Amino acid sequence: MATAKSAPRAAKSATEAFETLTTASSETVRENIDRSLAALSEAQAFGKQNVEAWLASAQAAQKGFEALSARAVAFQKSALENQLAAAKSLMTSKSVQEFVEKQNDFAKSSFEAYVAELTSVSELVSGVAKETLAPINDRVNAVGQLIQTGAAR
Repeated sequence: MATAKSAPRAAKSATEAFETLTTASSETVRENIDRSLAALSEAQAFGKQNVEAWLASAQAAQKGFEALSARAVAFQKSALENQLAAAKSLMTSKSVQEFVEKQNDFAKSSFEAYVAELTSVSELVSGVAKETLAPINDRVNAVGQLIQTGAAR
């Protein structure tokens, strides 16, 4: 008889242990799912920021190329106008000496204008490169911080 009374207690105890285990397992699974969803959401937000950085970089590059193109067209137009003016001036020369002097003056001014334009364009290209790389550099720094934060955990 002692065995008959202890069997229901053992069954009840086993049932309670199973329910406790099941509840604990369910809670652990829920917590892990919640953490996974939070991490996925964080990764998605990080990815979105990366895409936005690439788009900002592309827009800066496009604006820079437009500025460089406009600058090149303006310089070419100015150079052509100067060449036409120099050609007219050379045709009005009264002597070979005057022709050579005008040609030398034109060559010197053309070279100086070219060097000045080259310096200016070089500075413009440097600025465009900095503006283009700034958003990407920010994201690289964010990845570095994320790695440091993850390593610290």
